[in-house]
Amino acid sequence: MGDNMGDVKTKVSTGRWVKVLLAVSLGLNMLILGAVGAMVYTHRGDAQQPRDLRDASYGPYSRALSPQDRKIIGEALRREAGSLRQNLPKIKETFQALILALQAEEYDRDAVHGLIAEQQALGLKRQQIGQRLLLERLDSMTVEERRAFAERLQLTLRRRRTP
Repeated sequence: MGDNMGDVKTKVSTGRWVKVLLAVSLGLNMLILGAVGAMVYTHRGDAQQPRDLRDASYGPYSRALSPQDRKIIGEALRREAGSLRQNLPKIKETFQALILALQAEEYDRDAVHGLIAEQQALGLKRQQIGQRLLLERLDSMTVEERRAFAERLQLTLRRRRTP
């Protein structure tokens, strides 16, 4: 009987940690989705950087690219993933469906989880394409281009650290 009680406590404890981790994960996903939503609705950022590359959220990497590389990668990203403006109706649709599901009298866990997973998948697809394009460009750089990129990256990171 003592062993069964230990198993029950372990299961309860494990269940709580799983719930906490899921809640944290959900919170982080919502932060990411909020950031994507904010980017969609604002027009701030480096005017020399194509909108779609800014939206790929590569921060210091995007800023460290040369203007020509930003343009090339931004155009490739739009060709492969569409512009965020083109994807905006789908993003809005999932947010509206999520809001309705959250406001419903009876909570539909599967619908909420599915909608958030769908939003995450949309952002992840775009991020993966942007990452691949960035890596392809880095792979094709000459030694001089890589060093120049590294210098710009270092400068970008230093500027971010100083208040």
